[in-house]
Amino acid sequence: MSTPCLVLIIAFFVFMIMGMPLAIAIGASSLISLMTAGLPGLLITQRTFYQLNSFSLMAIPIFILAGEIMDHAGITRSIVRFASALIGHIRAGLAQVTVLASMLMAGVSGSAAADASALGSMLIPSMVDEGYPADFAVAVVAAANTIGPIIPPSIMMIIYGSMTGVSIGSMFMGGILPGILFGVSLMVVIGLTSRNRDIPKHKRATLKQIGKAFMGALGALVMPVIILGGILTGWFTPTESGVIAIAYALLYGFVKRTLHIRDLKVIFLNAAKSSVTPMFLIGIAAVMGWVFANNDLPALVGSVFSSITSSPAVFMALCWAFYLFLGMFMEDTAAMIIMVPIFAPLAATYGIDAVHFGVFTVVTMLIGCITPPVGMLLFVASAIGKIKVSQVYRSIIPMVIVLAFIALVIALIPGIVTWIPGMLM
Repeated sequence: MSTPCLVLIIAFFVFMIMGMPLAIAIGASSLISLMTAGLPGLLITQRTFYQLNSFSLMAIPIFILAGEIMDHAGITRSIVRFASALIGHIRAGLAQVTVLASMLMAGVSGSAAADASALGSMLIPSMVDEGYPADFAVAVVAAANTIGPIIPPSIMMIIYGSMTGVSIGSMFMGGILPGILFGVSLMVVIGLTSRNRDIPKHKRATLKQIGKAFMGALGALVMPVIILGGILTGWFTPTESGVIAIAYALLYGFVKRTLHIRDLKVIFLNAAKSSVTPMFLIGIAAVMGWVFANNDLPALVGSVFSSITSSPAVFMALCWAFYLFLGMFMEDTAAMIIMVPIFAPLAATYGIDAVHFGVFTVVTMLIGCITPPVGMLLFVASAIGKIKVSQVYRSIIPMVIVLAFIALVIALIPGIVTWIPGMLM
């Protein structure tokens, strides 16, 4: 390994141990590495702006703004009511509603954290009031919202596509079945782990009540059809679909009278604040990726893997294990930005489909959002539930194990990802 890469990696982990914010740690370690190689620090500014000068990445603040508008327009509430009417009567009904609502919300938003905040603020207090243990309620919300960036649209898939050139539309389509598998597996786990809990059952909704809830949520449910339909037909790109989502959400809110002009100031301010962190992280992480690429680290890693195995299946299993380990200590977006320039070219040498590897990477990285000790969704949901993150570990572990198994299945069976894009794209 070259000296600049070694210096960068050591400095990065030292800064992380010191508690430095992730983006600053990446930037500072990259600067030290550049100085070691005798290169100007101005490269940090150049590479950051070069990375952010991307039409595809425009979709990130656009979808974040769309999500803020949807939340204020009452789309989240209408989806929860519909999900409750459908399955609220089964065992651990409200927890099951949380998973189904997350799957439905995933079709109108692309951010796990945003969905967790919107659904968690509604459903965690409701579950606790019904007698659910607080740690179980928090674990359900955290695990369910890993589905958000898998079922399209997905901000993480937009980032991956912008970095690798893989079709974002194909990745959107490829995420549908894995997202459904995540949701169904979580519902099974919730049903099994809640058998010995004293949780009240809801009364089964009548067909009339289901129909009323469906009509109330119809405007929200139409949105993913418009977004995905437009991408498939070529009417607009994934980035442009975010603008369509904003226009539709504004129209929905004003027609339903759940959104007012005075709300727009808060909505735009919140969206701007939420957009800064991922965009800065993406830009500054590009510097680290450039240092790695410029010093042939991908080739070194490739030679190590090729000496271990020539089997694509074994390579995918090794990536799965490494991604899960990395997710325990690093935020999902940052881990993906740093690792994708190394592993995506390597996957191509094994003959692995680019869309399959992209969706697998997003899916597996997302499990890191709920693995201790640095699971982002655990912190978001625990803050809403007003309990310590450590109290959630026992309830979240069975969900992590099942989702990790599903990710391994997705890694080893490419058709789960490639079947729908192969038919539609």
